[in-house]
Amino acid sequence: MKSTAKYILLDMILLITASLLALFLLYESGGSLATIRNMIEGRDFVKLAAEEQKKLDTVKEIGSLSEGLVSSAEYAEENRYPKQTEEGARRGISVLMYHNVYDPYDPPAQRINDNYISTESLEAQLQYLTDEGYSFPTWEEIRKYVDGEIDLPEKSVALTFDDGADGFRKNGVPLLKKYGVHATAFIIVSKNGEKWVTGKEDYPDLDLESHSYDMHRPGGRIGHGGIMTALTEDQIYDDLKMSQKILGNGDAFAYPFGDVDDIGSCRNAVEKAGFLVAFTTKYGKVYPGQDPMLLPRMRVNGRNSLEGFKSLL
Repeated sequence: MKSTAKYILLDMILLITASLLALFLLYESGGSLATIRNMIEGRDFVKLAAEEQKKLDTVKEIGSLSEGLVSSAEYAEENRYPKQTEEGARRGISVLMYHNVYDPYDPPAQRINDNYISTESLEAQLQYLTDEGYSFPTWEEIRKYVDGEIDLPEKSVALTFDDGADGFRKNGVPLLKKYGVHATAFIIVSKNGEKWVTGKEDYPDLDLESHSYDMHRPGGRIGHGGIMTALTEDQIYDDLKMSQKILGNGDAFAYPFGDVDDIGSCRNAVEKAGFLVAFTTKYGKVYPGQDPMLLPRMRVNGRNSLEGFKSLL
């Protein structure tokens, strides 16, 4: 509506200007009163008005083209990836789930299980991803992909490390920095959130996201028995907001133990807290059309060979 009014006003201005200019030129060149009267009556003025209208139409066309170019430029600035295609939607994206990282030459005192990956194996995987030119989209971009708005490059992956363990901090973070790989640490905030936030400047390419404030503990009867499924929606929401406040981030969430209740209290509280995406431990790739609050991940087993790792991508 505003655009239409703008063009009507422009029409009027151009027509009035053309009339005044024609009268002035005729007067300066000694035009007769009859000629001027004829123009006023519409004989010659109709021709002049038609010419000015043609110019105005040209201006409108240029304006429309400019608006289209601006829209494209704004889209390109907002999204570094193109609009979604059927092929892009079929590809999906792997969100990899790691936990702890250990140095085989200085192993931890506790028993090493499948949630541990050696620095040698992790480095080989990071080397492969960088050599192959993989991209590491942001959570906002992954949400847009899930919503069907954009495509992600064929070689795309997201790396997540659950719990924020000391072994990952000591052995994993330096490797991420070495290879320039963007990743996310899902932090149990009540346990080690302050420690991670204090040293945040040491790992600018690592997002610190919530693994809850204090819900990564037993107390429920669903799945692995995490307490989150036994809490009310308001209790879950309050815990999540506390974790966001301390971490300073609130884009992605990982359910403690991957547990989610059947009535939707967990899911709804996460959405209410403002997270863009949330992850269970259900196995699989992420595809457009899935519930962004209940997305799957691909678990990286610490015993995986490099070939086994490639099969996850």
